[in-house]
Amino acid sequence: MSQESESPLGQWNHGLSSMLACLGCTLGIFNISRFAIFSIHFGANFILQFLVLTVLIGIPLFTFHISLGQLLGTGVLNMWHISPIFKGIGIALLLSQAIIGIYSIIGVSWMFVYFRDSFISKEDWYRWAEPLELYGEDGVRTLKYTNGSYKIEQTVPDYFGGVVLQRRNVLKQEEDLMNVKFSVAFNLAIVWIIIFLSLSKGLKSYGKIVYVFSVLPIFGMTLLCAKLLGFLPNTSKSHNFFPETDWSEFFLNSKSWVAAFTEVFLTWGVFGASAMQITSHNRQKHYLYRDSALVIFITISVLLLAAFIANMCSQLLEYNNFLYLPSSFERSATYIFLQRMDVPLPHSYATTPIRWMSHSGLILGERTMKPATNVCQESGYQPLRLATELVPATFAAIGPKIISPFWSVLFYFVFIMFGIAQQLAIWYGVISNIVSINSKALKPCWTTIAWFTCIAGFVMGLPLTTETGIFVVYFMDYVIGCGWWIMILYLLQLGAVFIVRGRPYSGETIVATLFVRSNYFLQNWIAPMFTFNWNVILPVTLLLLSTSVFKNGGYRMLYNWHSPKFYEYWPQWSRRFGCFMQVMPLLIIPLVGIIQSYLYLTDGPVDIFERIRMLYRPVVENSSNIHNLNSNDVESNTRNSNNNNNSSTVSDDPPPKYTPPPSYSTATGARIAKLLRQSFRRSVIRIAQVLGSSDSTPSTSDNLQSMQRQLPPPPDYSTVLVEINQSRRCMIPTANSSTITVPDGSCAGEQSPSTLTALDVANILRSSLGRNRTLPSHTHNNSNNCGNNGDNCNNLVEQECTSIQCLVDSAVPINQDSIITLDDLKSEEQPT
Repeated sequence: MSQESESPLGQWNHGLSSMLACLGCTLGIFNISRFAIFSIHFGANFILQFLVLTVLIGIPLFTFHISLGQLLGTGVLNMWHISPIFKGIGIALLLSQAIIGIYSIIGVSWMFVYFRDSFISKEDWYRWAEPLELYGEDGVRTLKYTNGSYKIEQTVPDYFGGVVLQRRNVLKQEEDLMNVKFSVAFNLAIVWIIIFLSLSKGLKSYGKIVYVFSVLPIFGMTLLCAKLLGFLPNTSKSHNFFPETDWSEFFLNSKSWVAAFTEVFLTWGVFGASAMQITSHNRQKHYLYRDSALVIFITISVLLLAAFIANMCSQLLEYNNFLYLPSSFERSATYIFLQRMDVPLPHSYATTPIRWMSHSGLILGERTMKPATNVCQESGYQPLRLATELVPATFAAIGPKIISPFWSVLFYFVFIMFGIAQQLAIWYGVISNIVSINSKALKPCWTTIAWFTCIAGFVMGLPLTTETGIFVVYFMDYVIGCGWWIMILYLLQLGAVFIVRGRPYSGETIVATLFVRSNYFLQNWIAPMFTFNWNVILPVTLLLLSTSVFKNGGYRMLYNWHSPKFYEYWPQWSRRFGCFMQVMPLLIIPLVGIIQSYLYLTDGPVDIFERIRMLYRPVVENSSNIHNLNSNDVESNTRNSNNNNNSSTVSDDPPPKYTPPPSYSTATGARIAKLLRQSFRRSVIRIAQVLGSSDSTPSTSDNLQSMQRQLPPPPDYSTVLVEINQSRRCMIPTANSSTITVPDGSCAGEQSPSTLTALDVANILRSSLGRNRTLPSHTHNNSNNCGNNGDNCNNLVEQECTSIQCLVDSAVPINQDSIITLDDLKSEEQPT
């Protein structure tokens, strides 16, 4: 069985639904835009660094969540039945996913405005290529179009600020700055309605609609990249495709490495909780390694296509005499991102290349801090630079007569599809985790819960639709989108699963879920690497990355409340609120731990240690299924490796669970003890020979010989039962249970039978049974002596042992121990 238990919310109806839904967790308009912009600023160095860190950190982090989800069959909120004291981690992760989904969805609504204004004819101008003064506040043209050319370096950013964001009075201190803009709120409502309709029936509707929102944008991205490649001039094709690449700075530029580290986490890890919930609905023994391989390949391919598109747009702008520079959204003087190449560069760009500037990757956008700038007035932040700056400027510079407006429509359609697919993955995780609190009672109310959660998300997102909404977006992205505290949450999750909980949820068990029904190479080479990475490399990397992001991003200024205002557009209380939003998820963990400790320690078994064990490591009911994962995989792998052989071998049964065979050390010790015993026996025999050959003790050898003739050989403990059967010919029980009559003349004489008591029989059996399987040649003489004197045998037996204390199984009187046998003494005395 490839998972502990099936999800109570159901399973996917289609085989690829889980894979395409997981694709929404790794591909979205935000990481596509960040990756494309970073490839322009850092060149091919960033791409190679991203790929290396993806193999070392990104893929292990992603596969950990999807494997844990399929193994447990639950999401981050309900998984902590394996260790109830850490349930606060699940609550904190669920809260982080909900907050990210609420404020990041505003970026998808902006794409609807660009998508609407892309429907033009070849004779028209793009809306973002015309001055903002031609249109009123409602977006309707108020002035007639003239044939004069306009400065697109000014019209494109004006369009985003004035038409998309509806920022008309930003610099004016008016009371209506917090009024909701209808067009922005309307687009936001459309996105939430699409999400509700897609998730209203749970897996039934989501499993079907995910094919549309994941497959179509991939093909659209490929077509757009091929189209723009044909517009590059021949001079650009022959030169370096990534002009900012400097391979000598590959290991020296720390700014590029920090940006690559952050981008790896924001791509593969930030939505790990949503990916875990998606894979919890997989069926038993689902091909998880196949899904993960497809997700990884498609994600990297689309990101590389986005990097090609961004660099092609940058080169097309250079061909049209424009240079692309970083901008900041605050004012019209700072959000200019194009500059003509015949104009001298500003002093900050002339002294420091862009690749050596500090970059901070956030969820919705990214920050580029230019040197010698006033950070209180200019943040260097801009959301979705690829869709709001680079692509519209390229289409405006080329013109609709050269490149058809269809490609602009296709680009924004692709971005809308990618954005909605990611929002579906995030919000499905939120709804399903809420329903999993009591699945039996809440599952029939799925549609109602989906409706109310979408309404709540829309209402809480209304402050983003005001005239100062872009400042709220930056505040949320600065506080939540930095991700350093989310890295700590995932670090605590790894520690709780592998260190505190441990078996049966060890790395070997989780990786067996990932590579179930896979080939020999994956199970025996790749799986141990993943296990080592999860237990050692990944926790250390998350800790270092969290510290690096917190330090390089300047987020410690948020906790310095007594310093002067560090950003003039935020009020003083916003810093306290931002600190609370970052620290609150981390404080939830100990608070929930205290509550869980009180509940478990005040009620339960009588033994206090049993209560503590139930709090940290409760007993798993169906742990046998988990323990069988590795054995089932090994057996299936053995069968697959022997497919080329004509005959199949039957595998041996496993050893008994509670009676394992003796270990190597035990068997070796027994053999050594036997050798020592035999050596000691030979030494004692030689000593006895020396003493017997001396003249001072001539009677000792005679006494020993007489005792040897009278007594049977020492017992052989391995053949006691056989000798009992052989001795029946000499002893026949009578009706009296306390006496035994021996009529055979060889033992007791033929004339008068001898009667023995139970004590005598016990002494005889203890001292004589098992001495030898065949009687020696002198037994007949002893029997004749017994026949001549009927009581001689009984007296001899009584002399051997008369103490009831010697009645111990397999015991021999100490004066007749089997270490020294009389047969050996006699054999040693005979000459060879």
